[in-house]
Amino acid sequence: MDIVNKRDDYYDFWRGIAIMMVVGIHTFAIPSFDTTGGIYSTFVRQILNCAVPIFLAISGLFLGKKELNTKPQILHFWKKQIPKVYIPMLLWSVLYFINAIRNDWDWYFVAKQLFMLFVGGYSIYYFIILILQYYLLLPFLKKYKSLMLILSIIISIISILLITYNHTIKGINLPLVVYAGPFVTWFMFFMIGVYCSTTTINCSLKNIVLMIVVGFLLECVETYFLNTNYGGGFGIKLSSYIYSVAVILFMFSPTIKSLYKNNFIISTITNIGSASFGIYLIHCFVILIIKSTISINNWFFEWFFTLLITYLIIFAFQRIFSSRVVKYLGL
Repeated sequence: MDIVNKRDDYYDFWRGIAIMMVVGIHTFAIPSFDTTGGIYSTFVRQILNCAVPIFLAISGLFLGKKELNTKPQILHFWKKQIPKVYIPMLLWSVLYFINAIRNDWDWYFVAKQLFMLFVGGYSIYYFIILILQYYLLLPFLKKYKSLMLILSIIISIISILLITYNHTIKGINLPLVVYAGPFVTWFMFFMIGVYCSTTTINCSLKNIVLMIVVGFLLECVETYFLNTNYGGGFGIKLSSYIYSVAVILFMFSPTIKSLYKNNFIISTITNIGSASFGIYLIHCFVILIIKSTISINNWFFEWFFTLLITYLIIFAFQRIFSSRVVKYLGL
């Protein structure tokens, strides 16, 4: 999800990896642990849990470099950055709004849907509301970045434990924007990016890789425990936070960045990353269309066709419509 102006092929590559993971998450069909295939696909699914943290860390990295020392600088940043993500969200949310009210014109229901429209309550648009909070908090977070990094780790751990308890264990169904939209839920990942924008976290690559492996294994164990006892447990949880931090440190490693070389596969993923915000905005529409028109019982093929069709739609929009229209649509 490209939400900053600066382009860097290396981080576009990681955006590409992350948006492909996002599409993988949303095309994932909940399997049963009663079969070998179900266990396998569940554990593969755990690899994808670092997608949103990657986006937030990259955003924090680039936004942390912005000069926000004066009130005019801060106001200019808000004025420029907020509409860039909020307007596309509103425009695409209108489609969900129309679909929601087309058979129900009760004034209370319509008012509720209007509220959902403006607060990112439709589909996966909680992320827009989430990033807007970081935009607003950014001047403060930059000023006290060391303290905020420590606090963000504590706050994020408490938040994810509460979410796991209420959402998975107690089975309390809350809208996605309610539990995933508040900045506290993902705070540590954005702050790692802000902190690394000016400071290098010294950690050996060997230890980072070990942390990734341990985090992934913990994910598998926690998912199995939560699923067999309470159902669900595939997505965000404490173990996935440990795993995600390790992946982010791996991504920020100077050694890994120095290995980045362009070839056909890398360039393809990088191009996908440069279109990540548009893919994020519309891929759920593509998933709905595919599910209603084609019967695909294979996770890989549904993921592949969703990604391909979404990218082709964005490519077509960029060729057909003016740059101004494309900008407002976030494509």
